[in-house]
Amino acid sequence: MMFDAFGFRKMAVDPMTVAGTDANASEVQQGWQASLRLNYSQVGARTLLSHQHCGPLRVQRPFFPEGGVNHTYVLHPPGGMVGDDVLEIQASVGASSHTLITTPGATKAYRNVCTQSQLTTTLRVDGVLEWLPQEVILFNNSKISSQTKITLGPQARLISWEIVCLGRPAGDLPFKDGCARFLTTVENPQGRLLHDSLMLDAKSRVMTSPWGLNQNTALGVMLAYPGDSDLRDKVREVLHSSNLPVGVTLLNELLVIRGMAAQAQDLRRVFIQVWETIRPLLLKCEACPPRIWNT
Repeated sequence: MMFDAFGFRKMAVDPMTVAGTDANASEVQQGWQASLRLNYSQVGARTLLSHQHCGPLRVQRPFFPEGGVNHTYVLHPPGGMVGDDVLEIQASVGASSHTLITTPGATKAYRNVCTQSQLTTTLRVDGVLEWLPQEVILFNNSKISSQTKITLGPQARLISWEIVCLGRPAGDLPFKDGCARFLTTVENPQGRLLHDSLMLDAKSRVMTSPWGLNQNTALGVMLAYPGDSDLRDKVREVLHSSNLPVGVTLLNELLVIRGMAAQAQDLRRVFIQVWETIRPLLLKCEACPPRIWNT
């Protein structure tokens, strides 16, 4: 087994080669195995991070653009997932701590000539967490299983989103073949608040039918906790000015916003508008967009 200068295990082929048309299963070794464990705790006036990693998952140094809130960027140097890649992220946010976690770019699932790529995210929240990664892009012939589990403590506050882009419409690279499963569960001390399972098959009628995605190539879910009817009504005011099919539902104390769009950036723009509206109300601090979103 060979490793590069950064300690990453080398693959037989480059991920972009696997994404092309000439790859086959015999050309691909066992996929990347990567994990990242993030632990946040409040020390004085700041939320500090300790972390462990294995394989090609990293974090940049924390940023503090708004004082004590910890802004963390999760990095995936290979740039995409292929074959049997397994990425696992765990984050634990301690009481009284506040962190915003995002990514510098989209998570890309390339053509898969093996079984499926796996992405697992486990979030334990006893303080305040903003989980705001950029979108997951499903390239043609990709296969991916993504699971997100969020466990909320008695004092937890959460804003999170997940956006999926089917193919690259701007580059005329449609998602014509492939499949994906997204499973999200949210629990608080009283029990399960959400069990959301989504199966996507590129050849299914749901991709084009009016009762399904209606040929939209981006879809997403945004969550906020704890929510109430006042917060729901504020979100509805924001969505009223949008021409996208986006709706909001209050499930006990969990606010769920779902939407679709022709382009991922349009849906992301709406989610950011919602975030800018509810952050002062829910987290008692003004919106402070990470600088990486502007690059």
